[in-house]
This record gives sequence, structure tokens and C-alpha cells, in this order.
Amino acid sequence: MRKIETSSSPHPPSKPPRPPSGKQRILRAAEGLFAKRGFLEVSAAEIAKEAGVAHGLLFHHFGSMEELYADVTRMAAQSMDAAQLHSFRGKTPRQQIASFLRAHMRAVKHREGDAVFRARSLNAGVNETITRIWEASRQRAIDKLLEVLGVTNSTMKMRVCLRAWIAFHDHLVMGWLTEKTLTQAEVLDWTLSQLDQLALNVLETDLDEATLPNSMQT
Repeated sequence: MRKIETSSSPHPPSKPPRPPSGKQRILRAAEGLFAKRGFLEVSAAEIAKEAGVAHGLLFHHFGSMEELYADVTRMAAQSMDAAQLHSFRGKTPRQQIASFLRAHMRAVKHREGDAVFRARSLNAGVNETITRIWEASRQRAIDKLLEVLGVTNSTMKMRVCLRAWIAFHDHLVMGWLTEKTLTQAEVLDWTLSQLDQLALNVLETDLDEATLPNSMQT
């Protein structure tokens, strides 16, 4: 019987990854510079030089430095949310929230220049778009905290109190970053101590005794 010869064609060579576009390079460069020094300390010329593009290309894609900062802020908020909202680890709500707070502090430390700029400006130098982006991020964190604490029917009072608790934590973090008067352990301990009181008096739960949802038990 005649043997039928079969030929196997090799796989076509994979295409090399496409190099980042000029717009992507601008975003990456701006993200790094804003994170280190804050919005007001970075010029358009610096960003263009870091990105390796013509100065005019920045304004062609983004229109203004403020619009570029808003786009970078959206990216940063999404990245921080992804890191923080997946950081809840532990067998009790206290352990999970402590894990979240540590992740938050790492993320803020990574963007120290921008965080200090926003804190010191007290929103006076930050436009409404930036404020809304970070506020939406805080509200997503509040949703997760309520879930961890087993609060299924939250009230506006609960959300307002948790928002104030987050602001308290943010102020402690600024003391840790800028004045160097607090240690990371102190920030964590004091933040959790305040949450203990809030949980008992407003949320009607306990950080050590509340039952985690099945989907969050690790």
C-alpha cells in the first residue's frame, strides 16, 4: 500500500508586539512624573521629553495639562482599586481590613508626590473631575468594607461615617508620609481602633466576631 505523505506546515511566526503609541508613551511618562512630584511640579516639556515625543503632540492628544492629569488619575484610580479591592485576606473582618489598609498605604507611598499634592491643596488646586474620580474610588472601598463587615442593608449614616473614617485614615497616612511623626504600625493601629468604635456604635457589628460572606473567606 502506498504511504500517503502528509506535510505539516509550521506555525506562522508570531507578530512582534506593537510598540506603544505616542499617546500611550505620554500617559506612561506623565503617570510616573505626577506620581513622584505632583501635578503642579511637572511641566509639559518634561513629559514630552520623558515620552520621547514632540511637545505639541501632548496637546494634540489631550488638549491641556489638566485633561492629561485627569486621564492619568483615572488610570491610577483603576490601578489602586484593583490592588486594594483584591487585598482583603484573612479569616476575620479585622484581618481582612488590616490587609486592605496595608495595601492602601503601599499604593499611596507609590504615588507619594501626587498624594501629598492633593492633600495639601485641600481641593483648591484640584479640579472637580479629579475630585470625582477619587471620591468614586472611596465609595467603592466603602462598598467592599460593608460587604466584609456583613452589613447588607447600609444606611446613609453608615456610609457617611465610613467616609469620615477613611478621611481620618488618610490624614494619618499624610502624617506618616510627610511629617514622619507616625509609624506605619501606629497608623494601622489607630485606624483600626477608630473602626472598632464605629463598628459597634453605628454599624452594629464587631470586627472580630462578624461572619465573613462565604465568597470572602480565605
